[in-house]
Parts: sequence; structure tokens; C-alpha cells
Amino acid sequence: MIDAMPSAAVVAACATLLLGILGLWAAPAVWVSFSLAAIVLGYLGGVLSGPAALWIALLALACIAHLRLASRPAALTTRIARLASAAGIVALVLLLGTHSAPGFHNLRVAQDVVLSPGAEPYTLYLNFDKAMAGVLLLGIVHRSLLEHGTDWLDALRRALPIVALTVVVLMIASLALGYVRFDPRWHSLFLIWAPANLFVTCLSEEAFFRGFIQRGLHERLDGRRGGAALAIVVSAVAFGIAHLAGGWTYVLLATLAGVGYGAAYARTRRIEMAILTHFAVNATHFLLFTYPRLAA
Repeated sequence: MIDAMPSAAVVAACATLLLGILGLWAAPAVWVSFSLAAIVLGYLGGVLSGPAALWIALLALACIAHLRLASRPAALTTRIARLASAAGIVALVLLLGTHSAPGFHNLRVAQDVVLSPGAEPYTLYLNFDKAMAGVLLLGIVHRSLLEHGTDWLDALRRALPIVALTVVVLMIASLALGYVRFDPRWHSLFLIWAPANLFVTCLSEEAFFRGFIQRGLHERLDGRRGGAALAIVVSAVAFGIAHLAGGWTYVLLATLAGVGYGAAYARTRRIEMAILTHFAVNATHFLLFTYPRLAA
């Protein structure tokens, strides 16, 4: 069933958070201002309570520390401190991304919707915690975002073959493993699912797995033979393991997808292209195949 219309305060909090996400491509003052406003509105609307702001602040501080330590001389104490800040980022992102940090009451948009015959019921949330993790990672740690139209066009030109190949390979693999079946359809939930998936799921996951893990490994392995490929594989395996709750078939498919997302990022050095590849796979899955998967 589709849940009832949320309160005006909740809608305002979600809309303001979306503006904060979009503000990442404007200026730091924009995304910071809208993100802070979204937090305030989140408390007013009941999306946030208690320690929610503390978790967000801790991740922001860990990101700032990690960034500042990167510019210092590579002394042993600096390396240890940067490793500690990276561990803190990983721990906090996992807490927020898995909705394990207390104080977040994410808006449920739909519950137990069967999108096609034979599909598992699907529930959709607008995850404030996960979105904030992505915003902080991109806004603080990974600040190299596309700014000009010509840059977008060049990145798209380089990424599109990988996008197409990743979609085709993933859908064939999903069919072969019996995870889905070909089932093209239209469902009105897509109008909410699409922006939520693009700006929360895809953006946050790519900010972490590609923008933080793969990028960090690539920088450390730069110049070493096979370093770029190893960074892709490690981030893809980590991405697959993060989907363990969905079963081993899901882990395998997610790992395979992670290779495609990582390849798009490695080829363009633009996180937006990893996000685009991720969304292209998910949107194709939603519109043309069983979603989220065939029921057991």
C-alpha cells in the first residue's frame, strides 16, 4: 500500500535536503546552508530526534579531519591519524547507511507494494541518514565535481559505452540466475522512486564506494602495475558484501555491478558518471524487469 501524505514539515525537510544535495554542484555555502536547514526542519517534522544531529556532526568532523590530514607531511603520526579518520568515516557511514544510528525516523513512502506478479513486496523510504552521509562525503572529502556543460558532455561521451555494457551484462546475469524476469511496465511509484534512488541511493553509495574507497586506494596505488584495477575490484567486492542481507545471489550481482560503476569512475575520474551508471542499472531494473526480485 502507498502511505498517506506526510505533514508539511516533513515535506519541507525532504525538499530542503534535496536542495542541499543539488547544492553540491553550486558552492559550499549552498549545500551547507540547505543541509543545516534540512536538519532543523527534520527535527520540527519528527524525521530527526535526539542524537541524530550528533551522528551527522561526527561524520562531518571525521571528513574534515581526513581532508586536512591529507595535506600534511606524511609523517608516521599523520598516517596513523589519517587511518583513524578513515576508519571513523567508514564506521559512521555504515551506521547511517544501514539506518543503525538512533535518532532517524525516515519517511516511509510505500509499504509492501507488489509491483508485478511474482515479485517480492517492496517498501520505499526516503532515507535522511543515508542522504546526509552522501552529502558530507561529496561536499567535504570528494569536492571535485563537474561544473561546466562541456565537462559533462565529455564525461558522458567517455562513460556511455560502460553504462550500456554494465546495464546489458547485469540484466543478462540477473535473468540467468533467476533473480528477475523480463516484465516491462509502468508504475506511478517510479515518480517518487526515481529521484529517491538517484539522489539518495546512487549518490550516497557511489560517494562512499567509488569516491572514498576506490579513489583512496587508487591514490595509494598510483603508479603501481594493476593498481587501478585492484582499486576497482576492492570497491566492487566491498559493494557486494554490503548487500549481503539480500542473499548471495544479490551479493554476486552487486559485485558485478560494482565493477561497472568502478570502471565508469576510473575511465572518467568523475563521480557523477558512477552515479549515472548505477542509476541506469536500477532504472532499467525497475521499468523492464521484476522489481525488486522474484519471490522465493
